[in-house]
Amino acid sequence: MRIAYFDCIAGISGDMALAALIDAGADFDEVRGHLAKLPLEPFDLELAEVEEHGIRALRLTVRTSSVGVIRTYGSIRALLDEAERPPEARAIARRIFRALAEAEAKVHRKYVEAVTFHEADAVDSLVDVVGTAVALTLLGVSRVFSSAVPTGLGMARTEHGAMPIPSPVVVELLTGAPVYSKGTAAELTTATGAAILAGCVEGYGELPPIVVDAVGYGAGTHRLDFPDVLRVILGREGPVPEPTASRPVS
Repeated sequence: MRIAYFDCIAGISGDMALAALIDAGADFDEVRGHLAKLPLEPFDLELAEVEEHGIRALRLTVRTSSVGVIRTYGSIRALLDEAERPPEARAIARRIFRALAEAEAKVHRKYVEAVTFHEADAVDSLVDVVGTAVALTLLGVSRVFSSAVPTGLGMARTEHGAMPIPSPVVVELLTGAPVYSKGTAAELTTATGAAILAGCVEGYGELPPIVVDAVGYGAGTHRLDFPDVLRVILGREGPVPEPTASRPVS
């Protein structure tokens, strides 16, 4: 059974999650091919290799032009059902977006079906969520775990004005998860990143006992005094090996 462990060194965003999984071995062209089947406005994916405090990582950028379209969760759910992709990936994407819509509905006191997403945000989130779901499926991941989640602190500017960090939606999505600010004045964990955790992760804490197969790093966009990366560790479930006796020094 293959396990993925999200090591949230600097939090998590949708772009970071997808980039880390691609860096860990998910085929970028195959992921992009599945995303191209989504009935969305035109968008471009840019993947670049960067260095974060000595750590090589991939940075993914989703570029789209907004035309003022507003999508409801109901229309996004229909879009997810229509798109051609592996059944496992479809189920993962549904869980993630359902978690996001339910959190938005609770925060804004709306019915889930009436939750709305502006076009640019919706396209970005859909690409990140569906891409992450496809990447997990391509990598054969059966179980997902995560470290404690740093959120950042302070205030962020949004279209609705100043918003606390973590945002109310992020707090709702991470209910029950171990979180901390890391003492950093930046939004380390976004709503899409938190939704990926809420929709996929079955437990939080230390790295579980696994035999490591691969590791990938997805870079964020903040300038921090520590690596702005999400690390994904892939491995097979296995027993903890017995410690080997140290050889006496002659």
